[in-house]
Amino acid sequence: MKTTTKFLALTVVVLLLSVTACKEETKTAPSKPATIEELGQMNRDFAKALVAKDATAAANLYTENASLLPPNEPMVTGRENIKNYWQGAIDAGLIAASVKTLDAKSDGILGYEIGTFELQFKMEDGTIITDIGKFTEILEKNAEGKWISTYGMWSANEVAK
Repeated sequence: MKTTTKFLALTVVVLLLSVTACKEETKTAPSKPATIEELGQMNRDFAKALVAKDATAAANLYTENASLLPPNEPMVTGRENIKNYWQGAIDAGLIAASVKTLDAKSDGILGYEIGTFELQFKMEDGTIITDIGKFTEILEKNAEGKWISTYGMWSANEVAK
């Protein structure tokens, strides 16, 4: 009987220590939620990269296995494919890009951003086409503490003019 009591007491102590250790781990695990400014930085950097005609810099703002969900086109997955996609936009005559964050939230590790964009393209004949629309980004914090996109989806408000 004494052996069973000692075993039961030891088991309770081990369980209590385990629970205490888990609670301590939980206290330090969550990150502080990011601000709208921090979450919107990814797209501001993205717009700058496009205007600078740097598809590599634009693609580096996405995770290695990220996906784009462009309107009326198949999904584009993987950083290299994303780079090629944005190089296509640059080659199509992109001359200006701007974004505005409307809402963004995070739990400290994952986040989202909702916003608007305006892209301008200069056609071979010199005319300027403007594409205005909205976007949603699903973001995650990378190892360096920067927010980068895992999924990006957008659509135009109307046919570009």
